[in-house]
Amino acid sequence: MHISTHRRQGKLAIAAVAATAGAALFATAIPANADTGNTRAGDAGNAAAVVEKATGTGDIAPSAAAPGTPAKAVTATEGGDVTITAPDKANGTLNGAADNGSFGLSLPDAKGVAGVKAGAGTVVYRDAAAATDIAVQPTTDGGARTLVTLKDGKAPESHRFRLDLPQGTDISADGRGGFALHRESADGVHVPVGTIDAPWAKDANGDAVPTSYKLDGKDLVQTIETNDKTAFPVVADPKLTWGIVTGTAYFNKSETRKIADNGALSGVVSGFLPPGLNIYWGAHAAVITTTAMKAKNAKKCIKVKFAAGIFVPGQYSGGYCK
Repeated sequence: MHISTHRRQGKLAIAAVAATAGAALFATAIPANADTGNTRAGDAGNAAAVVEKATGTGDIAPSAAAPGTPAKAVTATEGGDVTITAPDKANGTLNGAADNGSFGLSLPDAKGVAGVKAGAGTVVYRDAAAATDIAVQPTTDGGARTLVTLKDGKAPESHRFRLDLPQGTDISADGRGGFALHRESADGVHVPVGTIDAPWAKDANGDAVPTSYKLDGKDLVQTIETNDKTAFPVVADPKLTWGIVTGTAYFNKSETRKIADNGALSGVVSGFLPPGLNIYWGAHAAVITTTAMKAKNAKKCIKVKFAAGIFVPGQYSGGYCK
């Protein structure tokens, strides 16, 4: 998911779900003189290998253990530093923090098993639920993946992720199977602060497996539809990002009128754009102003999609257009 914010950029990719065959995560007998800690590390390594085969390792961010967490990653992004903190235990909260705020993601039904960092930097929480492992990967774009590994067909197909978002954050369907996260700025502009990408899932053969989201209060519920023909492991990677400077800002009727009457350089939007993007806004001021005038005359509102310094204005009605 790619997101924009009025302050900083920082991405938290939130939920990935993997189903892994029991053969891939087998438990070996422990000889009488074996080191239990080494065995746990080996099991975590096997679990991490399964996950990393599905996700790759090229974008796993460097991390270090810190008090209360097996992995903490601080990533410098274009909009500022983003800190990702993996929970110490599976029933804890994955936290992401940037200048525009912070959010958390937790699995309320998970057991309190400790996380072990293994592989290329994946934190594994083995047997966190029935026939289920959990894993967390901080990523180099300032985000994190939280993966659920279904060890066999006995693992539950529905997984509930509790979202802890800043007060005033709106969640709305994006029409593509995911969700857009917005907050209203002091200027009355509904600014994108995050997105939840549409989920995807694939089996061990690379074939697509049906998966979908639904919102249940503050919980994001993902369902993965496996059957007796599914080749495990199945990997599903829903993704939540926070603070990325991209997305669509929605202006209400009052702000649309201000832009139409006073121009896009009137300062009405100075509060929601990071300083580095103000220059790009100015470069597109003429077309934004013209679009606002057309929207005002049509009794509609202006919306502005922005990414990589490119602003594309358009008109909309309903929703925030009040």
